[in-house]
Amino acid sequence: MKNLEVEFLKAKNLLSDARKIVIISHRGPDGDAVGSNLALRLALKYQWNKNVVSACVDPAPGYCDFLPEVNEFKTDFDRDDADALVFVDCGASYMSKFHEKKSNLFSGTPPVINIDHHASNDNFGQINIVNSEAASATQILYGFLKFCGFKITREIATCLLNGLYFDTGSFMHSNTTSEVLNIAGELLWHGADYKTIARRQFHSTNISQLKLYGRIFEKIKVNDKQVVASAVSEKDFEETGAKLEDTTGAIDYLNSVPDGKMCCLLYEDRKGTIKGSFRTRDEIDLAALASQFGGGGHKKAAGFSLPGHLIETDPRVRIGL
Repeated sequence: MKNLEVEFLKAKNLLSDARKIVIISHRGPDGDAVGSNLALRLALKYQWNKNVVSACVDPAPGYCDFLPEVNEFKTDFDRDDADALVFVDCGASYMSKFHEKKSNLFSGTPPVINIDHHASNDNFGQINIVNSEAASATQILYGFLKFCGFKITREIATCLLNGLYFDTGSFMHSNTTSEVLNIAGELLWHGADYKTIARRQFHSTNISQLKLYGRIFEKIKVNDKQVVASAVSEKDFEETGAKLEDTTGAIDYLNSVPDGKMCCLLYEDRKGTIKGSFRTRDEIDLAALASQFGGGGHKKAAGFSLPGHLIETDPRVRIGL
């Protein structure tokens, strides 16, 4: 993995001197965004006695409800009262959405530490701990916590493994390397609650989510370029009783179509925004594709958000992606 020790040392010095630290996750947080936030929170709060705020504009997804202090997330924070801001798993400066209300968020006062693994990251921090070769932000954070001398407690290990397990698709995605599996083994040795992580993330499906999956699968189309696509409308959410987080995992089924070169899932977030997710098992740079819509991510997994609503067309019309 990329050598980050210079940035690790800068971040360690800044955090050790800071009194109040705000840890920020991206909007619509997933298992990695929540896991990395809470792991760092627990280390700083209980081992360095720091005043820590975990912040995100959206609540943590239900499958993360077992993680320690997950209910401590705040939807806002006082920038002027912080000594350091730490962004975790934010693939670009706009991903937290806090910049919309805090125009001077990236002024450098307080300084920003950027911990991320997305190729689309624009290095928006004064300290940038960014490695696109890492499978998750928690993988990077594990190295940072060890560098700083933090004890990897059972609770911290569970948070870290939660992110690693999520971003590797339960160790089935192509980003599952030997290093990833070695780290997972070390986290298990430290007592990470693997059984609960696996059950909550990929082996616990409520009825409304199953109904939503049914809508997604019913709408699947494949075009002449072998793009597999489906969509979820606001009406689908209303009629199934599903939540936005219930789309989690559906894209992996689209990506399993044998002849598909890539897949796309579009869905409305019920706030006037269309979100798109891309996946591929082929040699296609999805991060570059998503960037054309103002998004980003990884070569084999990326996404974007656009203002608007989905409009259903005649089902006999073939998709034109």
